[in-house]
Amino acid sequence: MERTPVNLLWTGGWDSTFQLMRLLLVHGVSVEPIYLMDHTRGSLHVELRTMERIREALATAYPQTRQLLLSTRIADVDALAPDPEIEHAYRRILRTHPIGSQYPWIARFLAQHDLRDVEMGSEFTHHGASEMLIGRTEAITTKQGYASFRLSPDARDSDIGALFGRLAFPLAQTDKAAMKKEADVRGWIPILGMTWFCHKPLRGQPCGMCNPCQGVMSDGFGWRIPPSRRALGAVHRATIGPLKKTTKRILQKFRGAYLTPPAITH
Repeated sequence: MERTPVNLLWTGGWDSTFQLMRLLLVHGVSVEPIYLMDHTRGSLHVELRTMERIREALATAYPQTRQLLLSTRIADVDALAPDPEIEHAYRRILRTHPIGSQYPWIARFLAQHDLRDVEMGSEFTHHGASEMLIGRTEAITTKQGYASFRLSPDARDSDIGALFGRLAFPLAQTDKAAMKKEADVRGWIPILGMTWFCHKPLRGQPCGMCNPCQGVMSDGFGWRIPPSRRALGAVHRATIGPLKKTTKRILQKFRGAYLTPPAITH
């Protein structure tokens, strides 16, 4: 069993912080977090501050993490070299699956630094990128000795493989409810309550209208958003939200269908 550090994509969000705490406190392994810095992201500075606060809280509550939690490796997405194969794979996927723009960035970063089995703490859910993993992963035992998942061999030589083939998915069969249940038992809720999710914070508070805020409310975690913002989010979801989502999907499908070369079959 190797004791090399685990690379984990960490944003200061609930899922990745839950996996971070599992690695540090349950498996007792060292972790080198990776954060991709997007200067156009409205939550950039909030996320950076959140990760520092969580790091400090972990060090206070669990002193052993001072040695186990290594410095975060920060990469600027503007400095990533272009990769047409990854970008075209992403656009073809958009024809059928609405996933975020961060996935081609992640794939380009991992390919350019030749990193593999980097952990992504994304939960089991039937929407977004996680939906594409259903039925396309295989169980593995990591070098450090705990259970995880990666893309199955028949999925690696595909557009999905181009985006996700270098990743591992330790939470591929764990949903938010299961995470909260485990966190309650282990006493992790105070630190997980410090995590951040909103892409467009308003005066330091979650906006209630962006996709992550909407997802938090649909997952039953609406208590994490102030009541006034929850009300605003409900209005947005019933009025402007569906129109914006439909318009975005039309544009994504157009780019994927007409502006992207077809996949090369092997």
